[in-house]
Amino acid sequence: MTRFFAIIMLALALGAPGTTMALEAEQEASPESPEIAPIGGLSFRDEIELTVVNVIAYVTDKKGHPITDLTKDDFRLLHDGKAREISHFKLYTQEVFNSRLEAPVEPDPPPTSADAETQPQPDEEPVYIVLFIDHENLHPLDRNRVLARANEFVRENLHPPVQMMVATFEKSLKIIQPFTDERELILQSLRAQRMKTGGRISRDQDRKRILDKMRRYKQDAGASQVNEARTLWGQIIGAAEEEATNLMFTLHSLRATVSMMAGLPGKKSIVYISNGLPMVAGMELVYAYSNTFNDPSMMTQMSRWDQSRNFQALTSAANSQDVTFYTIGAGGLKHGSVATAEYAGPQDNVAVGVGQENFLDSLRFMASNTGGQAIVNTNDFSKAFDRISTDLFTYYSLGYALNVTGGDKVHRIKIELPGHPEYDLRYRRRFVEKSLETQVQDKVMTSLLFPVEENPLDIKVKAGAPAPASKHRWTLPIQVTFPLKQLALLPEGEDYVGRAVLFVAARDSEGGQSDLVRQQHEVRIAATDYAKLEHEKWMISASLLMESGSYTVSVGLMDQVTRQASFAQLKTFIEEAAE
Repeated sequence: MTRFFAIIMLALALGAPGTTMALEAEQEASPESPEIAPIGGLSFRDEIELTVVNVIAYVTDKKGHPITDLTKDDFRLLHDGKAREISHFKLYTQEVFNSRLEAPVEPDPPPTSADAETQPQPDEEPVYIVLFIDHENLHPLDRNRVLARANEFVRENLHPPVQMMVATFEKSLKIIQPFTDERELILQSLRAQRMKTGGRISRDQDRKRILDKMRRYKQDAGASQVNEARTLWGQIIGAAEEEATNLMFTLHSLRATVSMMAGLPGKKSIVYISNGLPMVAGMELVYAYSNTFNDPSMMTQMSRWDQSRNFQALTSAANSQDVTFYTIGAGGLKHGSVATAEYAGPQDNVAVGVGQENFLDSLRFMASNTGGQAIVNTNDFSKAFDRISTDLFTYYSLGYALNVTGGDKVHRIKIELPGHPEYDLRYRRRFVEKSLETQVQDKVMTSLLFPVEENPLDIKVKAGAPAPASKHRWTLPIQVTFPLKQLALLPEGEDYVGRAVLFVAARDSEGGQSDLVRQQHEVRIAATDYAKLEHEKWMISASLLMESGSYTVSVGLMDQVTRQASFAQLKTFIEEAAE
């Protein structure tokens, strides 16, 4: 949960907030003032430039071994149900990456006429991997067993173009180590996780106690069925509600992690480590209750705790940001019929099996819906991480031209291998076309964690002195400035008018994030004053209401006329006042 409130009040110096009216990139001068022409600003973005969508495809045989001898003609690609020509095709392998690492950097030769006729090939893109350790949904012994192999995974794979980050869920999202390519920093962060505990053991024990009560009920013919049923159903409701609440916070933290990665280029993956998440909270308890009291109608109660829509929302968010989930079920192989210390005897095999699959189905769903892999029902985590390693560096990149719509739109993608039914094929089945404004918003959120070095508008951001707003909150003033000449102004009567959109977000040191706030502003000056003002700084003032702590504030400014955007960040600290 965030520790501050994203209440942002904005005002332009020497100007007033404008409406949300969009302007065309070209506008004729007013008939009353034909001598006034558009002025200032940077070059316009080319709206007709070709946009290429690159889809990553993994091809393996039935044993999971990668296939690396296919050509472009082996693939068939459909966009929204219509076949598209694959204009860009490349096979990436570990050898390709190694050769790039070993080869000296040389300047590109000047292009020739022959080069112009060849198809362009995509360069190796950066790779970002988040190691997400969900302590609230992990058994410590299972977690440490997985982390032992994760250390090897880091040692073997953390080299250019790879960067890794360590994040945890401990009732809230925590970024233990931001993205880095320094191996020891990641290994150090993983070692620090080996002694932590969460609430999963307690929740599992509560479920087992309820299951055991139902088992004993079958053996005790003298029990009052009505009283026993009421008591058990109340306990089931409590356990299911607790599971559902915990899941809500877990999925929120995963979506926040996806959001942080939004503006990053290249391949983006989250390796999610847990003992699983309930697709239907309390599913095995309801199933066992229905069997115990011979009441099939109670099975309909599962729908009240069905979490499939929340998982769909998570994977949709991941697909919109090109983030792939690799999910690891840390529990390994389980045998539900074997008695354990928590049980007086063996349990209902079907009920326990239903519960185990309920927690693993969510991991399968997250992975399959984002083009990743679910590693479940295995005790060999070395092979599990090897499969992830293979995906990092061995894949096909299929590119095709997209006629942009200018808005946000979800497209369906389908890839086929018509002549190779013997191979397995994995890929992301959704592509989200993003408007320029959405792309800017993504980069603002990403720069809370990973600075975005784009500043064509030459914006500067600084913070003033915080002022008390209430007992535990402060108002932090910030100022965003930019040279007036960097903003495009169009004639309106006897004035020059420009329109800019400001985006602001903040993140505290514990990982809490504000919502992104958008404000549109109008810059209006008299045409006769432009000559003396064009070299002046124009300022936007904002106020952030925060609690004490350390913060990163991220700002994005977009010129709506030239469609150029700039980004800046600042670090600030608000000290708790003495009592």
